Amino acid sequence: MTSRERSPRISVSRRFLSLGLGSLLLASGAPVLAAAGDGTLSDPNLRFVGRWDKSNSSVYTSNWGGAYLSTKFTGPSIEVHLEAPRSFEYIIDGVRNSYWNWNNSTTVTLSAQGSGPHTLQIATTWESNKLPIKKLQLPVGEKTLPPDPRPLVEFIGDSITAGHSTSTGALTDYAWLVAEMMGADHTQIAVSGIALVNGYFYKDVGPWPGMDNLYFKSRSALDCQDTACANNPLWNFSTYTPRLIVINLGTNDAFLGVPASEFQKRYTDFLVAVRAKHPNAEIAAIGTFGGHYLGETEAAVKARVSAGDTKVHFIGTKDWVLGSDTADGVHPHDKGQVKIAGLLLPELQKYLGSTTTVNDTQFGYDNTANWPYGWQAGANQSDNHWSNVPNAYYQLQFTGTQVNVYGGRAPMHGVAAISVDGGAETSVDTYAATRADNVLLWSSPTLAAGLHTLKVRVTGTRNPSSGNTYITADRVDIVGGDLNLSSNAGFENGLTGWNAWPAGAWQYADKTSPRSGSSHLTHRSTTPYAGTTFQQLTGLSNGLYTFKAWVRGTGGQTMYVKDFGGAQKDVKLLPSDVYTQVVISDVNVTNGRAEIGFWSDGPGSAVWLNVDDVVFQKQ
Repeated sequence: MTSRERSPRISVSRRFLSLGLGSLLLASGAPVLAAAGDGTLSDPNLRFVGRWDKSNSSVYTSNWGGAYLSTKFTGPSIEVHLEAPRSFEYIIDGVRNSYWNWNNSTTVTLSAQGSGPHTLQIATTWESNKLPIKKLQLPVGEKTLPPDPRPLVEFIGDSITAGHSTSTGALTDYAWLVAEMMGADHTQIAVSGIALVNGYFYKDVGPWPGMDNLYFKSRSALDCQDTACANNPLWNFSTYTPRLIVINLGTNDAFLGVPASEFQKRYTDFLVAVRAKHPNAEIAAIGTFGGHYLGETEAAVKARVSAGDTKVHFIGTKDWVLGSDTADGVHPHDKGQVKIAGLLLPELQKYLGSTTTVNDTQFGYDNTANWPYGWQAGANQSDNHWSNVPNAYYQLQFTGTQVNVYGGRAPMHGVAAISVDGGAETSVDTYAATRADNVLLWSSPTLAAGLHTLKVRVTGTRNPSSGNTYITADRVDIVGGDLNLSSNAGFENGLTGWNAWPAGAWQYADKTSPRSGSSHLTHRSTTPYAGTTFQQLTGLSNGLYTFKAWVRGTGGQTMYVKDFGGAQKDVKLLPSDVYTQVVISDVNVTNGRAEIGFWSDGPGSAVWLNVDDVVFQKQ
């Protein structure tokens, strides 16, 4: 295969389905439709992640670097309307771009490939950035859609966590990178020069408070006029709830001469104060990368554990960051930040939780026409799909040891048939005299660890008291699931997230014969062709991985993994008319990245390949 330049790994979600049905469902007790997202600040499909000032209903202004707006949208483009000219970073379908506002415009058009749906993040990069967003404007007939549900991780730190000395600040630091690798939303409460302990600051930057004061404020230290930061309002901690909090503080305290005993006491007090604001969060205190106060940090954690707080953890970082990983001996450069993210990933996954929630927007549906989509109060993420078409179904492939299915019970609902791995179906009556959503409908028995497929089917039957046979698709919880690092693994979102070399019509997303869901990859052409469909996975923690995919075809193609720090591993695919799982195990990643792909070299339409349900995960 020829060497070539390619785009980095991008992360996408599964396809959204169009709205359907109308007033009939409003009257019937089936899911209720709302107007499509219009992009205004009140649009529930816009998720403002981080600490935003929303006191002015006509403009929301970001505070702290790394704050971002997340949404999905349909159509080929979307406009961002700002209160004042600003530069920012934006990520469409996982591809990051910079907008530099050289012409002082307050209206910025962002273009996408195809009609979508597209994922979108609009982010601030540096601590001094303040992004004042008024609205998003879409072309006529297009709309926003809700972003996929993700757990929230909050990072508390100094210049290293803020991305000082990196190419793009908050978007190229370990906090952003590791959170995206975990599929989590993330806030970065970090500012260059900050110490943990209040009263210690650099004379040349001003009388800043320590993070033990500043963390509880709405805005960054750049808005502080004294160590009390009295002009900075307190943050409303009911605005968002992180599942995991990561603290990396102490480097500046060491440079500013904070006594070790004082640092330990103030760190312990800080953990108490953070716990008071977040009673249920896991808290991970990571050692400073320069080796400062490691014993004191661990002692503070042990003091809290001894006091009964079992959700506080210490993560040692000895020898994680070498001089060659930094730009100046202290601050990691881009590659150093990637290295930290890779090392931190397996540590944080322990505490993010072993239950993964999957929203209905990520399910695979037998037919889009069978499953209209819309807003529903009380449902997970306030949305769901529904159907009363006999034998319509949705599927979800997962790795785990149990799966729990959630949905709605209502006066017009019928009987669902639920199965795992094509086994016996269990009938579940979803009728109820009074509507309730996001309720547990069914739990599987304990499953063997590994890859499984959940299927939920509309039977078309009902309880005699029910007025119809509707079934809703709302939410699934996966217990003990592994993280699949391959994006758009079932090609439900077309080829988004995948690259091709060379580009051409010989590879395409196909709906004719998927193994699961509604789509799969096909290699085929009426003329001779040769090329690869691939993903480049970056920010991986070093260790052993497994690459798996279900394939069928005429044979002779190659499934491969390369650029992981060792010799390429590949399998020559055999002829088969049925899907067969091919596994490449013991992929020893030593450089934090890998390329996975499928190579075909065919004389024409007589040679073809189908690929579905791709998995790349840690062993």
